Amino acid sequence: MARPKVNECTAYQLEFKPILLKELCVDCGISQTRIGKATNLSRSSINLALNRGYLPKEPDFKSKVEAEIEDDRRAAQWLIERNLRVEDIWNPLGKDLRNVSPAADNQKMWATRKQPAMVPGNPEQITINMEVEMISQEAMKHFKIFRNPFIDDIQKDSDIFMSEEHRYIEAAMIDAARHGGFLAVIGEVGSGKSVMRRKVVEQLKKDGDVIVIFPQMIDKTRVNAASICDAIIMDLSESKPSMKLEAKTRQVHKLLLERAKQGFRSVLIVEEAHDLHTNTLKYLKRFYELEDGYRKLLGIILVGQTELKNLFNEQAHIEMREVIRRIQTAEIKGLNGNTKDYLNMKFKRIGAKVDDIFEDGAFKALTQRLTTKDRRNQSISHAYPLIVNNYAAKAMNMAYEMGEKKVTEAVVMAI
Repeated sequence: MARPKVNECTAYQLEFKPILLKELCVDCGISQTRIGKATNLSRSSINLALNRGYLPKEPDFKSKVEAEIEDDRRAAQWLIERNLRVEDIWNPLGKDLRNVSPAADNQKMWATRKQPAMVPGNPEQITINMEVEMISQEAMKHFKIFRNPFIDDIQKDSDIFMSEEHRYIEAAMIDAARHGGFLAVIGEVGSGKSVMRRKVVEQLKKDGDVIVIFPQMIDKTRVNAASICDAIIMDLSESKPSMKLEAKTRQVHKLLLERAKQGFRSVLIVEEAHDLHTNTLKYLKRFYELEDGYRKLLGIILVGQTELKNLFNEQAHIEMREVIRRIQTAEIKGLNGNTKDYLNMKFKRIGAKVDDIFEDGAFKALTQRLTTKDRRNQSISHAYPLIVNNYAAKAMNMAYEMGEKKVTEAVVMAI
């Protein structure tokens, strides 16, 4: 059945059906930009051809692309190894390649490119690309900005974007530190967990009444009861930890009592907590139970990726029920409807206006690209700061390559 007549503006509504040319480009490191230069067409036009089979109307488009492929030694060898002719590159691929992209010229070595992460559950098979993108010098000149807004972007508290959700989590962390709470802060890679932790620690230091205990062991899979005792002893005193666990435990209890009598509260913060063994999590519950009368002596805050949330599933980890039924969890979600506000703050700190760089439709498109549906058809935002930074940088680079004055909806959808 023939496809309905469409133009480039509506072509993104076509079903995703990549052609063989896309696989060749992926395997041989040929970028969409390179094909665009060879054909004098925009990268979005090439994207539509590769991913949806919507070929430009220019009569010499195919011949120019075929000539470019034939002149590429790797591409020519690729065709020979598969017993294919250059004309076969226009055939339907028959499999989904949305989760990979051709290499970018003069930006990264093809062998070092990382595969983006596939987000399941979306009928449009949206891909969340985790690869770090840098804004090119040409794109920065094009948009008249003199500094990358996403590099060294947090120098002080005012550089941190705080939605209502972020403020709630910040308050929950401070409350756990001050009142002996047991809290797990959970978020995806790039969601801002470490930034939130640093902000809370800085606030506690300013207030001066909470001692932060921060285990330094890099390999969190090796953290155990003894190493936690060592961290508490070393951060609360100049004493040397005892050799035996029983003696360590007595040292910990004594030190926590002494600091409490001096008017200080103590909080243990563990990052990369998703790597902790379930036995260690159960030991942490024992530390949480250390008391002076009715008052908890130690607050505990765990910071980890979404795997930590899975550990708190009682049906899957019945042995963890004593921890699960006591710990409070707070999950950092995507920026949701705050994407424009977030980018506005990032560009404002370098003296630029986001409205001079992005059209309003681009924010809507960015939200669409970074939103999926779960099994209950509920929307899930993957617009975490790191991912938004990457997509914004990609969009700015592409807008420059396409000769657009601003990042438009079509540019974002062509990433």
